Amino acid sequence: MDLAHARLGARGDRWSTSRGVLDVRTPASDVVTRRFEGYATLDLIEPAVRHLETLIDSGLHPIVFDDLELGTGYDSDVRAKLTAWHLRNPGKLKEVHILVRPGLIAMGVTVANLATGGKFVVYTDRSTYEWTLAGVLTARITAGPVSSVRAPSPR
Repeated sequence: MDLAHARLGARGDRWSTSRGVLDVRTPASDVVTRRFEGYATLDLIEPAVRHLETLIDSGLHPIVFDDLELGTGYDSDVRAKLTAWHLRNPGKLKEVHILVRPGLIAMGVTVANLATGGKFVVYTDRSTYEWTLAGVLTARITAGPVSSVRAPSPR
């Protein structure tokens, strides 16, 4: 196994092998972005699964954004492991958004989505995916306690 790890600031990690790279970031406490490129093997995806499990164990129901657009392929056991994880953990993720391009990975995501009952929102258009992510992050930034919301003063 040639798995390497690097920190990407305070809220991110990069795992890489000779065949692929996976960046995992947590831009908000319950939002996870994962950007994958290259070829996926089990050793490469294990840290991403552990990261989600840590968030879930802390009581969160994360919203996940997976950018798989630059993925070129995967070992068949990767899809099987991820699908099995989703089937064992229903309701533990609030939402799963996945960006793919047509090809092998898109077919794998389609199969996994069918197996899990259509729980994933799948995108083939980057701008729609990015706008959705931006909307979720904006909601986290602008949300505050109800007491901070004030009615406009009458004029």
